Amino acid sequence: MIPRIPLLRALTATAFTLAAAIAAAQAYPTKPIHIVVPFSAGGGLDAAARVLGQGLSKRLGQPVVVENKPGGNGLIATQYATSAKPDGYTLYLCVTTPWSMLPALYKRPLGYDANKDYTAISLLAEFQTVIFVNPKTGITSMKGYIERAKANPGKLSYASTGSAQPYTLATELLKSKVNIDVLQVPFPGAAPATQSVVSGDVDSAMFDVGGSAPFIKAGRLTPLAVLGKSRVPSLPEVPTLTEAGVTGVEIPMIWMGVVGPGGLPQPIVRKLNEEINTVLRGEEMTALLAAQSLTPLAASPEQMDAQIKGDIKSWGAVIKQLGLQLD
Repeated sequence: MIPRIPLLRALTATAFTLAAAIAAAQAYPTKPIHIVVPFSAGGGLDAAARVLGQGLSKRLGQPVVVENKPGGNGLIATQYATSAKPDGYTLYLCVTTPWSMLPALYKRPLGYDANKDYTAISLLAEFQTVIFVNPKTGITSMKGYIERAKANPGKLSYASTGSAQPYTLATELLKSKVNIDVLQVPFPGAAPATQSVVSGDVDSAMFDVGGSAPFIKAGRLTPLAVLGKSRVPSLPEVPTLTEAGVTGVEIPMIWMGVVGPGGLPQPIVRKLNEEINTVLRGEEMTALLAAQSLTPLAASPEQMDAQIKGDIKSWGAVIKQLGLQLD
């Protein structure tokens, strides 16, 4: 039997702690909030962070500063964000990569634990993915692409942003499933990689629809298929991979979302989730996501946490299947 006085003291201490956390959340924020972005300024993720920051600033009454920390396949930004004080003043607008791919790809320690050194706050959007080629290749379908690659092993090329990226892994999975040899040509970002296909320096690529749709609509890129179970509204004429005759190539969802350091107080998490989802439903963010062919993903912290943990298993299985490993 637990003595009454120690039990009463423990309950009182817990009540005071909870009350303090709630009070802190009610007062939060009292100073500028920083949103860390793992890419350079000017890209789609950076634009989303800035629109989100402007919306949060209006709603929370404090400046929101975007900090761009590119490099290391997202490691630099992830290490910085996960090591920050868990007080709600450093947030991380991240993508799938740091949590679900890098731990399975790298042999060396990453400087953070992908399973616990974060606090899920909210998903923002899902990336839609399209496979495309330069029109001068004369390829107009997935069937034609596969036939060309099989007839000329190693002659076709695809642009990537490096080995530790979701689109690269998806392309390598496709190559493995249909048994083709296509040369990877890495670039420092999706924009120059896409441009290399537009110019004809590289034959093909697989990237998000937002960055390639303008070139597709202008006839400077030929779309072959979109990944996912359904067609993309901005490219309704482009078949899914299954419709194009390729089955068995399934990759986990590629998303963007907001997390904080591990141990972020739940009252602050709830407040941020509510405000982020409000901004996500707003006209400016809705227009930005639509322009980039991104699907909004308003979600609870629990839903985002489940997504991350599920992705760790799913992407880990893909990486193991491909036998990929980085030093």
